[in-house]
Amino acid sequence: MSHQLVKVLKFGGSSVGSEASLQRVVHIIQGETAACRPVVVVSALSGVTNLLVDLVESSDPESIVGQLAKRHIDMADSVLDQRRKYTYLRHLESILEELRAACTPKNRADRADFILACGELMSAPLVAGLLTQVGVVAQAIDARTLVRTESGFVDREQTRNLIQSWFANLSRFVVPIVTGFVASNEHGETTILGRGGSDYTASLFAEGVGAAKLDRWTDVDGLYTADPNRVKGAGKFLFLLLEDASTWNESSALGMHVEAFQPVLEACIPVHVRSTRFPQGDGTLILPRFLPHRIEKDARAQLAHAGHHTTIAPNRESYSAH
Repeated sequence: MSHQLVKVLKFGGSSVGSEASLQRVVHIIQGETAACRPVVVVSALSGVTNLLVDLVESSDPESIVGQLAKRHIDMADSVLDQRRKYTYLRHLESILEELRAACTPKNRADRADFILACGELMSAPLVAGLLTQVGVVAQAIDARTLVRTESGFVDREQTRNLIQSWFANLSRFVVPIVTGFVASNEHGETTILGRGGSDYTASLFAEGVGAAKLDRWTDVDGLYTADPNRVKGAGKFLFLLLEDASTWNESSALGMHVEAFQPVLEACIPVHVRSTRFPQGDGTLILPRFLPHRIEKDARAQLAHAGHHTTIAPNRESYSAH
């Protein structure tokens, strides 16, 4: 594993939503460990956050908790050997017990953020277990210990300092699997970053670890002018300026968390939107206007790879897979 180049890899819910997609994610991470030092950020399994939203208001919470348990147990049965499955199911049961306690009528209103955070708390150890099973030393990292919020907003300076200190003390042979979306406040209470918050988490970690690049992995090969699954002939952006992408995203044109680009924009870190279904594709490379010297070489290599294609002229209407 190279220890010079650090990259953050973010995988959304659709990327960890099935046995086949999880295996693709593991293959991608395995490949990255040969070329760089990856920091991985994962979302909840696809559909799980929606179930948790329903759980906050449900009159029959045990039914939904049962669905969540079955979803994760079935996934563990599909991908983990007996040893790793036993370890994972012990962790899962601990989360489910706390989830049940949070769903009592007297607790539910105060613990809504914790309830919504449980998807990532259940997915990260699953991904870490599968990676360890195939020979990659991986460790699930609870981002609540590193991402701090105050009055509903991320305390960027404190978060950056916590991540820097954590990463400096992390073994270079360990691949961290970080829970996206989740944080904690100054009182140690669980908070969340809002819909699409895993993108924001990945951006915060890219800034904190001084990443050379942030790879945002989805099930669509880049950013498009419209949903390519619904609009025939939707055009793909091969390149965008990070400054433009940030401005468009703040106006909801890219469908990502409103703060997703701010940390990488201020740190001048390129973002590469790529597809787990087509990892050899060019995706969309989002480059800062001024590249620091430390990342220019890597960015130029990406440009050379995609340079033989025609770049589609940007407009303000764009589509990004979540």
